[in-house]
Amino acid sequence: MSKLGRWRGLVSLLGDAVVHGSRAVERVQLETAARPFWVLERIPPIALPSKVVHVAHDVGVKVTHGMIRGISTVVVKTADAVLAAADEDAPAEPADAPEGAAHRTGEPNP
Repeated sequence: MSKLGRWRGLVSLLGDAVVHGSRAVERVQLETAARPFWVLERIPPIALPSKVVHVAHDVGVKVTHGMIRGISTVVVKTADAVLAAADEDAPAEPADAPEGAAHRTGEPNP
């Protein structure tokens, strides 16, 4: 595997970490906020405003994390495309040579 191929793998792993981490944080934020809203929504004078604020909160959290995941996906796909193009242009190193042993000209390092 080429050095750029490893970078592509790293970019993919980081993208997955952002997506899965964002989902986990979103779930925790929604569950944590649900507890006090549950209490507030059972107090008759403030039940309706509490429900409105609860819905607005949940929508805000979901939109924010959706944007995080969407932007992350675009960044990962862009980085992957750039690295793939650079990998195609890079000269191949001999399989038995240590990494970085050849320059672009094919000459060994001094």
